[in-house]
Amino acid sequence: MVYHSSFVDEEGITKSYRTDIVDEAITFFRANVFFRNFDIKSSADKLLIYLTFYINVALKRLGGCRTLAEGTKAIINLGLEKVPVPGESGFPFPGLFSPPQSQQEAELFRNYLKQIREETSGRLLSVAYRPNGTPNKWWLAFAKRKFMNTVVP
Repeated sequence: MVYHSSFVDEEGITKSYRTDIVDEAITFFRANVFFRNFDIKSSADKLLIYLTFYINVALKRLGGCRTLAEGTKAIINLGLEKVPVPGESGFPFPGLFSPPQSQQEAELFRNYLKQIREETSGRLLSVAYRPNGTPNKWWLAFAKRKFMNTVVP
């Protein structure tokens, strides 16, 4: 069964926990990456799908990095890339979010995605690499998986 975000209950009211959506996406990435279909029950599920895809992209970039320093450099370079928003070419799930109505809304959405990607990247490095700086093969092995049949660039 697909894991759905626990940050929204049945009435659509956001719950408050000590963890956040980024921790949730990283924790359940290895289970969710196996699913080809993901039924969306709340807006938190949409963000969970996007973050799962982003973690997959980041792990692919970390695949050839043998040390934490190399991995950090690869993640920084990933963070410098332009972040596409819905409605632009390069956005992985065209129907997931509605396209922005104005350029200002597009920039706000782009900045939000960039910020959440940066936060996810930082936390992902702490699980993808051991404290001694060597890669954690149990995490990097998941870079080979395709999430929801989406080809990772």
